[in-house]
Amino acid sequence: MKTNQLRQFVLLGCLAVLQLVYSTVRAQTASMSLDQLKAIKAIKIANLEKDTYFKSGDFILDRYEERPAYVFNYSDGIPRKIYLYKVFTAADTKELGLLAIYENGKTKDVKPFVIPGASADRKAWDAYIDDLKYVGEKEAGLMSALGFVLSREMSLLLGGGSKEEGGEKKKEEYNFCFPADALVTLANRQTKAIQEVKPGDEVMAYDAKTRLLVPARVREVSIHEKPNLAIAGVWVIPAEEVSASLTLTRPVLLEATANHPVQTATGAKKLGDLRRGDVLYRFDGATQAVSAWKVADVQSNVRSVNTVYNLVTDRGSYLVNDVVVLDK
Repeated sequence: MKTNQLRQFVLLGCLAVLQLVYSTVRAQTASMSLDQLKAIKAIKIANLEKDTYFKSGDFILDRYEERPAYVFNYSDGIPRKIYLYKVFTAADTKELGLLAIYENGKTKDVKPFVIPGASADRKAWDAYIDDLKYVGEKEAGLMSALGFVLSREMSLLLGGGSKEEGGEKKKEEYNFCFPADALVTLANRQTKAIQEVKPGDEVMAYDAKTRLLVPARVREVSIHEKPNLAIAGVWVIPAEEVSASLTLTRPVLLEATANHPVQTATGAKKLGDLRRGDVLYRFDGATQAVSAWKVADVQSNVRSVNTVYNLVTDRGSYLVNDVVVLDK
């Protein structure tokens, strides 16, 4: 009896905390439908430790406040983890809610919980509550771990620990862009400055499954303006050239905001998270093929600009300076 009462208390606590959290950011959120909840719940994350940001179908997943997993070590000796992601619509980067991933350290079983925003459809909230009751109650330790995580995040939010500029997360944090002079590779192998690209233009994209270049149509061109936007840079060289000191090819510079995702040999990664030796993919005009290029150097701020651009394509990728980059 006491156990059931405790579970009900944790359940009610989770719901109260979430309503308070989302009431503070309601204007920034989109309404989540039941179908969207089901689609988000079905997303498979290959590596929970490394995949902190990626796009999946119609959604963007971004690790909440870039925090590592919450780890719980109970007296039964089984470690438990909670990974928390913010979920955005890929089309307009509006926040839909949260995705909490519970992992049992012994069995390695994972259980996803999609937490709707305050303006979500009632059916989405009903589905979340059902998951808490019928899934959460079957796994010892899950409800207390999830309740702790959500309560702690709420306390940080109320205390200002995760606020910026009067409590609202700066929208620019989720703008993933290139400077105006970044060269986009078109479908005809010519290049054009990104500021000159228009919706409907055909550009070159990359199919990660076949590792081939494919044509893509530009659906949208996003333009963001803000004084002194920091542009990060990475210099890449052909993978067969061991180091920058021995390179025979002039390094190629790729510039973007630090949070823009690029395609690497290990999956999507933010430009600012790249390190020397990471492998990217670049179109070689001489061979007319895509080849592996390694990061030779990284600089967090190579220059500042006031206007940045991003493309949204029907393939989810395009080429800048012939390097494969991803949509936001």
